[in-house]
Amino acid sequence: MTSLDVLRQPIRIGGLTVKNRIAAAPTLSQHTNTDQSVNQGVVEFYRAQARGGVGLITVMETAVDEDRAITQPLQLNLGHDRYLCALTEVVEAIKYYGAVASIQLNHGGRQSASAFIGGRKPIGPTAMTGQFVEDKRRPEQEIEEMRLDMIDTVVDNFAAAALRAKHAGFDMVMVHGGHGWLISQFLSPLANQRTDEYGGSFENRVRFAVRVVDAIRERCGSDFPIELRVSASDLVEGGWTLDDALQFAQVMQHKVDCFQVSAGMIAEMQTYPPTHPSCYLPYGENVERAAAIKAAVNKPVAVVGGIVDLDFAARVVAEGRADMVAMCRALIADTALVKKTFAGKAADVVPCIRCNTCLARGMHAMTVQCTTNPWSLREEYYRCLPYPARRKKVVVVGGGPAGMEAAIIASSRGHEVVLFERQPRLGGNLAVAAAPEFKFDMRRFLDYLVRQIEKSGTVVRLGVEATPELVAAERPDELIVAVGAEPVALEVPGCEREDVHGMLVPAEEVFTGRAETGQRVVVAGCGGIGLEAALALGRAGKHVEVLDVPGGSEQDKTVNNVDHLLLIPLLAGLGIEPRTGWTVVGIAPGSVTVADADGRQEEIPADTVVLANGRRARSDVVEALVPLVDDAYVVHDVHIVGDCKAPRILYDAIHEG
Repeated sequence: MTSLDVLRQPIRIGGLTVKNRIAAAPTLSQHTNTDQSVNQGVVEFYRAQARGGVGLITVMETAVDEDRAITQPLQLNLGHDRYLCALTEVVEAIKYYGAVASIQLNHGGRQSASAFIGGRKPIGPTAMTGQFVEDKRRPEQEIEEMRLDMIDTVVDNFAAAALRAKHAGFDMVMVHGGHGWLISQFLSPLANQRTDEYGGSFENRVRFAVRVVDAIRERCGSDFPIELRVSASDLVEGGWTLDDALQFAQVMQHKVDCFQVSAGMIAEMQTYPPTHPSCYLPYGENVERAAAIKAAVNKPVAVVGGIVDLDFAARVVAEGRADMVAMCRALIADTALVKKTFAGKAADVVPCIRCNTCLARGMHAMTVQCTTNPWSLREEYYRCLPYPARRKKVVVVGGGPAGMEAAIIASSRGHEVVLFERQPRLGGNLAVAAAPEFKFDMRRFLDYLVRQIEKSGTVVRLGVEATPELVAAERPDELIVAVGAEPVALEVPGCEREDVHGMLVPAEEVFTGRAETGQRVVVAGCGGIGLEAALALGRAGKHVEVLDVPGGSEQDKTVNNVDHLLLIPLLAGLGIEPRTGWTVVGIAPGSVTVADADGRQEEIPADTVVLANGRRARSDVVEALVPLVDDAYVVHDVHIVGDCKAPRILYDAIHEG
């Protein structure tokens, strides 16, 4: 048996046979219609996943009623029969390629928002006030305690939604019992402070979950499998623990057909890293938790959370730590991940870099899109693009991510492409961003882009500065300028002194290992570059202070808001707390002077100052090349893409390219 053969093995879930061990975890894509019904874009995404070889596909988080279950404005809903017709098309698309079709049923409870539910108060096990999701659309709000009749209604709504799913043709359902949503709220002592039969003891706190599953079983029959997603722990002191989860799984194994294991609760910031494992964590954040539950039950167990590589997934299954591996982001990055890998074409898989931009977009009520694959979740749009009327010559200036993506796409559409890169290798700032040890997924993506450039037939001219004269000599029809951005110099008193020059180290040189730092490090810049530098240095055992810079750090320019949220608790675990509002105002040998908004000053000992105060667009290069479009014989049009337009995140560079 080869390393991947274990993933090719079928598995039984209830009376169903799943053709392999890879499941597509539910993906709340925000691509539905505004009435929470299915549209063609949703159908095409799941069709692509099924065509890509996944064994089990669970359709996105779906509200069980139209009252207060809704967790996002553009999620699906099974609270009424009118949603069924369109859902049948999703089911048919999934089953056509031999995948098992499931759908996730959920109720937001206190993690909903009045804005999503017609101005009504969200409900939960216990009346309380707070902000239970880090989301500007969900401010601090009052939670209405569920009366017994309300509990009965919600239980019935879960069962009714499951029956509708069965009528739509789904083979099974997943009940979301984790991440701090309503069922999880009843399980957790932090959210459930009731004194009746639904609160207090373990038996009482699991009663709601038991009733939900029993009601679905009664309504849908014993031959309709139920999967239960559980948080193996709230990961918060005083909350639901792994021991609780083990006991719960032993109770529920007699009622459900399989488990999917995650961890954390969205209401608690410190649990974001394991709930949405990013590039800052190793693969398999929840694997040992899943292994513990698997050892305690006699039903199949799947693990979910930050697994984006099938070789790793195969080891998890081969070692008996889980029976299946569920993937979400990896199957957004490339819906054909399974098919390509099983066919020996893993080098052509578009890698997921676990950057969480997909999640960040969803949290800001934008449609979910992928950083590394602009085609994903836009299958219908790209399928309908007309083919170019004629072959053109395209010159791309800049071999960073935007330039490489532009060259790959232009070549794929039949154009003749020449790419200039002034450095001796491709990558641009992506090569720098991918350099820290924890950015191995980003290095995989860089390697992928370089391979695709090599396969595309693009003529690459490395180590060549693309002057206007050189570009004009190519006589291109189209010019794409993707020259990126460069670091901004820190301008505070003392920087000009020769006796401090040895203290000043650009963050880029820290990432690439070209510069060493002392033991006491001040990172100048609280943005994404600064926080990632602090993480790398903290993990290397350095004493790190992270401070703001004049004008602010504009943290949203280099990492998305979710990764910023993830970095804060990881840094806190290293004893590093970014001091936003405290600005570097002076540098002297062995120290840095900082000041707060009121002008109070403090001197901090420092052996090294890491410069992470942002980047600026290389507009001078752009301005030199843009006039070429005015010469009729030279260029028909000029396109400016990526950071040379404005420094932003990798998503913008790839999508503009």
